[in-house]
Amino acid sequence: MTSLTKSQQAAVIVAQLDEERAAKVLKNMSESEVIELMAQVARLPVMTTEDVESVIEELVLVAGSLADVRQGGSAIAERLLRERLGAARAAQIMDELQSVVADHPLAFINRIEPSQIVGFMSAEHPQLLAVVLAHINRDHAARVVERLDDELRTEVARRVAKMGPLPPDVIRRVGAELDYRLSAFARSGGGTSEVEGISTIVGILSSADQATEKQILADLDDRDPEIAEQIRNEMFVFDDVVQLDDATLQTVLRSVVLKNVALALKGKPDHVIERFTRNISERAAEELLEDMTSLGPQRLSVVEGAEAAIVKLVRSLADAGTITIERGNDELVG
Repeated sequence: MTSLTKSQQAAVIVAQLDEERAAKVLKNMSESEVIELMAQVARLPVMTTEDVESVIEELVLVAGSLADVRQGGSAIAERLLRERLGAARAAQIMDELQSVVADHPLAFINRIEPSQIVGFMSAEHPQLLAVVLAHINRDHAARVVERLDDELRTEVARRVAKMGPLPPDVIRRVGAELDYRLSAFARSGGGTSEVEGISTIVGILSSADQATEKQILADLDDRDPEIAEQIRNEMFVFDDVVQLDDATLQTVLRSVVLKNVALALKGKPDHVIERFTRNISERAAEELLEDMTSLGPQRLSVVEGAEAAIVKLVRSLADAGTITIERGNDELVG
């Protein structure tokens, strides 16, 4: 292994942590620092146990719980980003990081017009199209999905959501075949092709137009309701509630159980708590803060349950048209 920079050494250490510990580390960093660190994680070379132990020794860290070497890669980087910034922002950042991650055998498809991709691949098996869409820029994938007929795009979305890591030789063969058949070129890629199915389809749907998103989710409700619910849960999380504008948040807080808010805000930084207290009456704010104090320490699962209840309420208000949620480069109109 060649000598690693300090940033690369930090990436090696983060890649060894379990997701809970890694998330705690990232929460103490700025967004720009997180993005830079995840860029380093995403482009780490394959590491041996000796490589990792060397880094740990150099940084004077205890290696006991880190002996089981974990690899870096795009999937690890995206998972950690999702923990820190939410699914939609993680998907956006991973697309931005493509320029620093090793070239992928299917990257050439990003340069082909979406209408040409649809014309060429509509007759192909949905699984092949799912593999392609899961491994290209998500904005580009969204443009392709928008152009598919309703039945095909729902089936493709379902297959992307269920997709897991694919062997690199499979991706290379797909790229080579499409390269030949499209009379284009594919650059060879290295490492494993790791796909987080749900987060991938969330990234695609977050970039698609609202008619496409709603149609796919409605059809998935019939075909695979569990997948549909998982996608909805990832598309809007509690961190997104915090980012709602004041008027929208006020509407939400008029419908929410105050004790759920108190639970959801346990352990949150002051600026997050202030976002809620300033959007309710002074008396309600005092009651909320008293509830938070009286609750005492709470299990993480209880806090997450309260967050989920609020997120579900927000989604129901959006679906009913009571509120409008700004999301990504478009807006979701309930």
